[in-house]
Amino acid sequence: MIHSIGKWIPLFVLMVAVSALGIACGAAPQDAPQQPAAQQQPAAAAQPVAAENPAAQPAAPEKPEARPSLPIKLGEGGAVSTPVPGAKPAAVTVSADAIKRGGILNQSHRRSPLHFRMDVDAATDQASAVHPIFNQLVAPLPPDFTTIGPDLAESWEVSEDGRTFTFNLAPNIVNHKGNPWTSSDAKFTLETMATETENRPPHLSVSVAGVSTLESVKTPNDTTLVVRLTQQDGLFLSNLSIGWSSMHTEADYDEVDSLDNPVGTGPFFLESHLVGEKLEYRANPNYFKEGLPYLDGIDTFIIRDVAAKLAAFEAQRIDVVMMGSSHGLHADNLAALAKRHPGELTFYAGQHTTLRGVRWNWREEGPWQDVRVRRAIHLALDRDEICDAIPSCIVGDWGPSGVFGITDRTELEAKPGYAKTGPAKDAELAEAKKLLTDAGFPDGFEVKSLCRDTSEYRDHLCPLMEFLLRDKLNIRLELDVQETGAYTEKLDTGDWLVMTGASGNARVDHPFDWLDHAAFCGEDPAVNETGYCNEEFDELLRKMRVTSDVPELIALHVQAIDLFNTEIPYVPLFWPARWPVAWNYIKNLPDEHFSGQYSQARRFEETWLDR
Repeated sequence: MIHSIGKWIPLFVLMVAVSALGIACGAAPQDAPQQPAAQQQPAAAAQPVAAENPAAQPAAPEKPEARPSLPIKLGEGGAVSTPVPGAKPAAVTVSADAIKRGGILNQSHRRSPLHFRMDVDAATDQASAVHPIFNQLVAPLPPDFTTIGPDLAESWEVSEDGRTFTFNLAPNIVNHKGNPWTSSDAKFTLETMATETENRPPHLSVSVAGVSTLESVKTPNDTTLVVRLTQQDGLFLSNLSIGWSSMHTEADYDEVDSLDNPVGTGPFFLESHLVGEKLEYRANPNYFKEGLPYLDGIDTFIIRDVAAKLAAFEAQRIDVVMMGSSHGLHADNLAALAKRHPGELTFYAGQHTTLRGVRWNWREEGPWQDVRVRRAIHLALDRDEICDAIPSCIVGDWGPSGVFGITDRTELEAKPGYAKTGPAKDAELAEAKKLLTDAGFPDGFEVKSLCRDTSEYRDHLCPLMEFLLRDKLNIRLELDVQETGAYTEKLDTGDWLVMTGASGNARVDHPFDWLDHAAFCGEDPAVNETGYCNEEFDELLRKMRVTSDVPELIALHVQAIDLFNTEIPYVPLFWPARWPVAWNYIKNLPDEHFSGQYSQARRFEETWLDR
C-alpha cells in the first residue's frame, strides 16, 4: 500500500513538546494528528509589518493554554517570554499587479564563503551564498519556512514501511548553462552525497553514524525518482530540504571545480565573486518556476565590522541584513536606528539554531573526565546572569527543548542548573563548590579554552565564561582566540581541550538532530567534535532516528535526555537570537523567526523592491 504525502507536509515533523534538559514527568503523550490532506494549500506569502513605533517594545505574546498536539510546526508551541521589537510578519494577499519586477537587492554577509558546496561545509557563510543558486527536491515554503513543500519535486509518495520515496519531478528543468536536469541528475547527487570522499564521509543527510542509508536509487523516467532506504529515517525529507542537499547536474559537476564554480538550477546564477568584497548574482532567465524571480539580481557585500554594516544599511547602500549575517546587531542598536527612521524599517529576533555552551575534549585527559566536575560547571553557571550580559540571548530561551529552545521556563526551574538568580541558584552554586572539592579541585584548575574570533564569541561569550567560571569556581580559562579557519581546523583535528561557543546545531526539528552532537564517539567529525562515547546513548539515538511513532519517539527522547543530564557530555547554555533588519520597501521578504540558518529563506525568488 502506498500512502500519498502530497505536496505539503510539516517541515518540523516531530517537534517534541518536552524540554530537552527538563522533561515534565507523568504527562501522557497526545495522539499525533493525521497527516495533512494531499492537496493542502500552503500559507499565503508573508510581508514583515513594521510597528507604528519601531523603537517601542511590544507586549510579550500570551502563553498557550495547553501544549499543542504532535506533530506541530515550529513556533506553535511557545514563544520567548521577553518582549522583542518587531511583530511577526503577517500573511498578506498580493495581486499580480502590485508586484514590481526588476532591480538589484543589496545585502551584506560577514565573510565570503569558502566555497559553494554545503555538503562539504554547512557554515552560515556557505548556506547564505548557496541558497540563490540551487534547488532541492523539496524545500521549506514561505511565508515562515517551517513547512516542506515542492521544489524540483512537484509531489511525492512514501511507502507503508516508510522506506521508499517516490518523487514526481517537474518537467523541462534546465540548469544555469542551459543543460537539462532530470531524475538521473537527482540520482547522481544523492549517490555522490552517500559516497565517502577526501573532503567528507557519507553526508549526514543520507547516512547514520557514517554509514549510507541509500539502498537503491532508481529512475523509471526523466521525471520520476524512486529512493529506497536501508531503514526508516525520520529526518530524510527534512534533510532533503536543506541546502546541503543541493541538486547538481552530472554533466556540469566536478568534485573540485564545483567548489568555486557552482552550476545550479536556482532562481539566480553566480556572475562573479570578488573574495572578501562582493558576490554578484543575476536572475536565471530559464528558471523552471514560471514568472520567478522578480528581482534582476542580488549583490552581496562583505562587511564584517558592525559599525560599518549599520552605516551602510542606514545610508541604504544595503537594503537588508538577513539573520545568518546579522552578528553584532541586536535590540539596542537596531532600536536606535529605528528611532531615527520611524516606520521605515522592520527588525525582530529570529531564533538561531546553534546551541551555545561549554564543551570539553573527551579524547584528552583533564578534570572534565570526572562527572562531578562537569556537574559543578553545569550547576554553577547562572543562565539569567548570562542572558543579562549577552545581547544575542533573549531571556526565556533556557537551553534546548525538542530542538530550538522554545520551552516553558517553569519546567526548567525545577531541574538542576536552571534555577533563577536568588536563593535557589545560591544553593546550586554551593553544591557545585562541594562537587569540585570532592573531585579533588578545591582550588579550581587552569585550562586553555578555544574561542572563535567573532564579535559574539571573542567580545562577549568567551570573556563572560572566563569571568564567571573564575569568579564562581576558580576555574581559570586561558582563552585561545582563533580566526574561523584555524578554529575549525583545531576542532576537526582534536587540537583543543575546552571550547566556549557553538555546541551543536539543530538543523531540522527532530530530537535526534541536536542530541547527535554527543553521539557515535565522533565517528562523524562534522557532528561530534568532542568525541563523547556512550553506547547506551548511541543506541537510543539509533532507535530515535528510525522510528515514525511519535509516542515511541517521545519515550526514547526522555531516556536520552535523562542520560544526558546524568552524564553531562557538555554544558548547554542557551539558544541565541539573531536580528535581521530590512527597509520596508523590500516586499515579500522571507520571515526568519523560526526558519533557522539552513532554510531557503535567503533564496529571494519571490522578493521584490518597491521604491
